[in-house]
Amino acid sequence: MRKWIAPIALLAALALVGAAPAMGPAGTAAEAGGDFAGEAERLGIATAQVHQDLAEAFGTSELEPEALRELAEQMFRRLDMAIAAVPELARHADKIGDAFSSLAKLTDPVPAQRVHGDYHLGQVMRTRTGWVVLDFEGEPASPLAQRRARSSPLRDVAGMLRSFDYAARHQLLTHPERDILAPVAGDWVQRNGQAFCAGYAAAGGLDPARNAVLLRALLLDKAVYEVIYEARNRPNWLVIPLESIAEM
Repeated sequence: MRKWIAPIALLAALALVGAAPAMGPAGTAAEAGGDFAGEAERLGIATAQVHQDLAEAFGTSELEPEALRELAEQMFRRLDMAIAAVPELARHADKIGDAFSSLAKLTDPVPAQRVHGDYHLGQVMRTRTGWVVLDFEGEPASPLAQRRARSSPLRDVAGMLRSFDYAARHQLLTHPERDILAPVAGDWVQRNGQAFCAGYAAAGGLDPARNAVLLRALLLDKAVYEVIYEARNRPNWLVIPLESIAEM
């Protein structure tokens, strides 16, 4: 299933790459013919519905400030590992660390529940009736107890937002007009991310806009994880999370 990577999203991104050069750097994703915002919003709605089903099936709790501080410490440890593996990441350490420190300073509890845990475009398929979420085993490299543990549902939101970024950026890695396409690809990512979050919040999910500190920390932590993964498995793709962190 993972090889499919949501064909409808990739088709939209491919259309974007094909049309954008004729528009110039000032164009937008919608103008390029690669608009995916409507589907992204519907995917956000479907994600919120899945989270509601998981909450009903497995219950909910809260991450108290102490647990949030421990979560931030885990993120810092992962950042240290990533910098050791990819010293280039060190130039962004202050920005990433500020986001993790802000998470550690939160004083209000954060809702927690069972989540998908490995959420990206390769885990969803568009059918005639709507989006279907697949493969609930969680991150395969994580211990089973960790995969079953309750977490913020925004962890899945962050995973999907990072997946939008990958869908656009990986096509530009060797593209001859990469510099021209990059701004339009960025618009595609931003537009779809906003639509996804709007659909998720409208369907009853934890509002990403009202939990920006938590979401930013989760996004950067996911990107740091990606740096480690790409360095170990796909060095040619390492530029994707590194550029994302620089621009985030």
